[in-house]
Amino acid sequence: MQKDGDVIAKDKYVIYLCGYTQFGHTNWYPWKKFYDVFKHLDYEVYWTEKEQIKKHSGKNRVFITWCNPDTVELLNDGIYEEGDIILHKLVAFGQYDSGLEWGNNMEECLEFFKNFRWSLYQVLEQAYDAGVNIWGFGAKTEHKGFGEKERIVEKLKDRIFWIPWGSSLCTYDEVHNSKPIMDGFTQDLGFVGSIWGTPCRGNIMSVQDYMVPLIDDPDIKSDLGGPGTARGHVDDATHMHILRHSRVCPIINAPSFKVEKGVMDRFWTIHTIGRFGVADTEGVYEFFNEDEVEYAATPEEWRDKVKYYIKNVDKQLPFIEKIQKRIREEYNYYHTWENILNSAS
Repeated sequence: MQKDGDVIAKDKYVIYLCGYTQFGHTNWYPWKKFYDVFKHLDYEVYWTEKEQIKKHSGKNRVFITWCNPDTVELLNDGIYEEGDIILHKLVAFGQYDSGLEWGNNMEECLEFFKNFRWSLYQVLEQAYDAGVNIWGFGAKTEHKGFGEKERIVEKLKDRIFWIPWGSSLCTYDEVHNSKPIMDGFTQDLGFVGSIWGTPCRGNIMSVQDYMVPLIDDPDIKSDLGGPGTARGHVDDATHMHILRHSRVCPIINAPSFKVEKGVMDRFWTIHTIGRFGVADTEGVYEFFNEDEVEYAATPEEWRDKVKYYIKNVDKQLPFIEKIQKRIREEYNYYHTWENILNSAS
């Protein structure tokens, strides 16, 4: 964004988080967090549906958008105007991909995405080619070997912000005052998240392969929360309580995200609050060295490591300390969004 000398001209911009104002959709969580971050950074920000977007005399608007409304709607409905900026969220599937399935195993999933159309990336490219002041942003993922995704990312690599996705749960103070939690546990496993979809699209396969054998183990005490669990939705306080009182907090992702080597919210939240988990995605090595983080390449290795750390909580401490240090200094939304908003123009 424009600067006056070294001072960010925040008073020249109005940020609009577009859509997802109703609790329940998974995108409500990052939008809520982004809203809090922008307020903390002293930006004028509105979180509204498309119908409530307004013009602001003497100010340019920054639209942060995903699927409802998406970039196409902002353009076709005449909302976007010269001087505005669009920050377009990039993930694999969007509203143009309903009904598609990636297959029954990791090999089929990988092959699917090699030949996938990557519609949200195509929207970014088409808008950019039409002269729209648009930038992409999303959790850092692999693009090499993914056909259409690789082509577009290589073409627009200077227009895409790959970011550590960060924690949607933790406040600024919780990020910057974070310390390891090494006692007070009431259960072995604590998981909060959506269990969703089908074996061919969703994280059901990952849950069955990674978590269920441990949950079914009579010697392991578990506490689960979120859609698809017996508890269902939990509030932030309950979410935090479950994680803080668990010896290990499982980090699992849908097969689609594992083949993209992404690192989503759960990893960042667990370690930010001071707890520990074994990652199931190789993408952690994009952010950390091998001595800073625990990763397992197969479900069997993952379960073995989880069992080990349930019995040896003290061995978690070096990992938690190293990860928290990096989160406080660079891998958090406050740092990330300040950099994005300083750069997009």
